[in-house]
Amino acid sequence: MERFWLGVKVVLLALVMILIAQNLNPVEVRLLTWSVSMPLALLIAALYLLGMVSGRSLMSLVRRLWGQDQVKHR
Repeated sequence: MERFWLGVKVVLLALVMILIAQNLNPVEVRLLTWSVSMPLALLIAALYLLGMVSGRSLMSLVRRLWGQDQVKHR
């Protein structure tokens, strides 16, 4: 089974490397008056990390609120 997961990880790493290699063209990102130019692969990675952080924060908040709600109903 370990070989299977190793194979999955290698395939995913290869796909990520292909994604990076094919998306090195710079793109311009604008927010209000702020503007920045960066490679598309870097933008994708930054948005992925931002999504992970915000998703974890949101789930933590939901769990905390759900826990407080459970205490009130006891």
